[in-house]
Amino acid sequence: MTRIYARPVLVSRTNTRCELERIHLGAGTHDEAWLQALIHDHPAILPIADIEPGFGDLLPAAREVPCGHGFIDNLYLTPAGDIVLVEAKLWRNSQMRREVVAQVLDYVAALGRMSYEGFEAAIRRGNGAPERLFDLVRDHPEALSEAAFIDAVANNLRRGRMLAIALGDGIRAETEALAQLLQSHAGAHFTFALIELSVWRNATGDLLVVPSTLARTVMIELGIVRVEHGAVSVHPVPQEEQLGPQSLSSSDFWEAIGRRGPRLPGVLHDFLAALEPLGVYPDLKASLNLKADLPDRQKPINLGYITKNGQLWTNPAAWEAPEDIWRPYMEKLAGLIGGTIATGSTNYVSIDGRSAPRIEQFLPAHRDAFVQAIGDMLRALAERDATEARRPSRFIWREGDVIVK
Repeated sequence: MTRIYARPVLVSRTNTRCELERIHLGAGTHDEAWLQALIHDHPAILPIADIEPGFGDLLPAAREVPCGHGFIDNLYLTPAGDIVLVEAKLWRNSQMRREVVAQVLDYVAALGRMSYEGFEAAIRRGNGAPERLFDLVRDHPEALSEAAFIDAVANNLRRGRMLAIALGDGIRAETEALAQLLQSHAGAHFTFALIELSVWRNATGDLLVVPSTLARTVMIELGIVRVEHGAVSVHPVPQEEQLGPQSLSSSDFWEAIGRRGPRLPGVLHDFLAALEPLGVYPDLKASLNLKADLPDRQKPINLGYITKNGQLWTNPAAWEAPEDIWRPYMEKLAGLIGGTIATGSTNYVSIDGRSAPRIEQFLPAHRDAFVQAIGDMLRALAERDATEARRPSRFIWREGDVIVK
């Protein structure tokens, strides 16, 4: 089916209407260099949260970064040392659409052979690069220490763990199909995404940029190595034998949990399965959030989150629930491990009034009691919400206005 773009209409708060004009990239000054500069200056245009929710903010490192197989159009890092590269293309012909996939594969392979020092040196040769990579992230609130940041970047380079994006303004159906080729690329450790931008302009020259994630691959961790007559070949694992699809961020989380104990991932999966009848589901971003949808609430309630280092933080439970509901929940959890409730600017279960407990302090020994505590809190909160919804409103009239209380 042919994709048709309807012209958007911008309606202001004063009820004035402005029709927007589509900018066709490749015409005049709106070329690939313009597109590269746009996403360098405004990395939030890239819908990273839809592709790799755990990556967080993108910080532009440089443009036109040499890597041995050409020049990477745009390269970004995150405060946690994740690597994102973007190849910005205007899709003029089918040959170019096929070549971009091979080009991105070459870039990923080239970066995977670099050390941290070589990677930093390559970025310095790009446009708009910092002198030191850590300078990009040092002031970010979620930045790692410098040593941890260097280790994270070096590890991602060594394992080829990165997000590669092909960005264009008219990606066709056959280009979406090209992403499937990457799924058979044995041993690949990266995520590949196709993003299409449509750009619109109003009469004063302001731009509306609308990104669409058309396709993304999941990470493939496994390959079959065969040695036949002295020759080594690598083949993808048959589809029916592969593990479920993973993103880079989810794989990072479960690997980190596994390093805490080889049985812990299975124990945690068992805990999540026990929560399913309560309507609690995992929302894996940078951490694993325990969320539930309640009938009378527009947003899900967050019962706490588990970080990659195994800490359980329960402070989100106090954000939207009244104290007579969140406090019994936290008291039950604290009682299971001989902990306490830390209070102040935020409230959470703690082991010493400062630090959050580790998930292995609860699981598997206290799994059933943990599930029961969550169920009790959700029932109490649902009953409170239902009571509030049935309570009649009081109307106060003042100078013709109606104030609802």
